[in-house]
Amino acid sequence: MSNAQLILIDKRNQPLKEYIVAVAASDGLNIKGVEIMASPAKGETSLLNAQVLIPPLEAFDFDMKKLVNATLNAVSVKDEIMTVDEFIAQCSEDEAVRDALSKSVPKLRKKIEALLKEFLDSEVIPLILERRNDVLYKLKEHAKELKGKKIVCIDIEATNISTDPQADIIQLSACDGEGKTLFNQLINPGYDIPENEKHNITTEMVQGEPLLGHVWDEIHDQLRDADVVLAYSTESDFMYLEKSAEKKMLRFELDYNKWLDVAELSRDLNGAIRWHSERMYWFYKTPKLTASYEQVLGKPFPGDAHDALADAVATIELFNAMLDKGRKSQIEEKKKPKQVSDIITNNPFAAAFANAKRS
Repeated sequence: MSNAQLILIDKRNQPLKEYIVAVAASDGLNIKGVEIMASPAKGETSLLNAQVLIPPLEAFDFDMKKLVNATLNAVSVKDEIMTVDEFIAQCSEDEAVRDALSKSVPKLRKKIEALLKEFLDSEVIPLILERRNDVLYKLKEHAKELKGKKIVCIDIEATNISTDPQADIIQLSACDGEGKTLFNQLINPGYDIPENEKHNITTEMVQGEPLLGHVWDEIHDQLRDADVVLAYSTESDFMYLEKSAEKKMLRFELDYNKWLDVAELSRDLNGAIRWHSERMYWFYKTPKLTASYEQVLGKPFPGDAHDALADAVATIELFNAMLDKGRKSQIEEKKKPKQVSDIITNNPFAAAFANAKRS
């Protein structure tokens, strides 16, 4: 008979910080000093130790049972990820020792639960959940409002970022609400295209292609006549069009109020929450189109992420999938933020949390 058992070792020397919980919520966390020790008997040297990895909390719906299972199914031994059963198998070849270690797993589960409870009790978690509920409500409303509407989803490739006044459009592409191509036009800027990691378009590719002014009217009017224009980051695409029209003296009748930013919706639905230590506030990171697509649809991003048409089609597919999440959600009305006690305002994290909920 063996007295071996699995023991959770917690050598942390400070309380859990809320900004750390924010990282764990989206990315998971490797906490230094928190390990599972396989002890042969009290006072004896450890058989083997495994690093505890906190799984991404939101990916498991902040559900304690799922999170405990995920934690025990992915412990780290010398950078090798394994289940707790595989860990036990590596601890000893003695069947009696292995059996004793296995019998101690329920006790270990309770210790893991207590560890995870620290994360789940953080005020960061309701802040995330409220944001997700709010965007699901928005998506449900969009699904109703956009039914039967003429949708155009656009994407643009350019010689540089939209804030550069010298940037020129070199590809304009758009699809409708079902992903059908409306236009896909390479544009000759009239000069050699500088190398840019944001796109794969070369000077040779645009030889023989029209100048922007030659195709402007048709493209402009399709955008103008749409009920709603979608883009992944509407601000930059609209800026490209507005500045190009001004620079090349082209007519411009586009209304930004008709544009809907899929990136903003994606940020609220999928974006990781982070703490800005200098400005003292919480913010949400906008995921890249490729990352959001793969997270929401659960499949690899299709095509070339540096091609305007591929991005436009992926954006509408992502948007439709998010609308479907909104339709299927149980959110009937936008939840009102609860009043937060002023008692916590001497804590900068708690104060920022309270302010974020009030806004």
